[in-house]
Amino acid sequence: MAASATFRTYASGGVMFRVGTKLDADFGPPRARPATAGSVFFEPDGGWGWYAFAGLDGRVVGRDIFLDGNTWRDSRHVDKEPVVADASLGAAMIMPWARLTMTYTLRTREFTAQRELAQFGSVSLAFRF
Repeated sequence: MAASATFRTYASGGVMFRVGTKLDADFGPPRARPATAGSVFFEPDGGWGWYAFAGLDGRVVGRDIFLDGNTWRDSRHVDKEPVVADASLGAAMIMPWARLTMTYTLRTREFTAQRELAQFGSVSLAFRF
């Protein structure tokens, strides 16, 4: 019996705006998946910098095993929302040896019986050596 690692199938697109200094030190902040890819890469140049960012990301969801249930047999499931969006705000501090990023994300409902929008935050500290 073969197993598949594909648990979510979707098409997505998004945009992110950044303002600040040292914008060339990375390709944008890391973000929680599923979302438009962020960056764990950064290239400090020995100086200090910062930037603030705001982004929007949208997904059209074809399959999500966590919401749709088992692929091969009947199992528990919920009625999923076919379109999901994220709005993110945050800031990053670039240090001579590290990058500290703080992000707040608001996500629309992922299934019809979901009572509230999902809200979550993240803090990322990356060191370059």
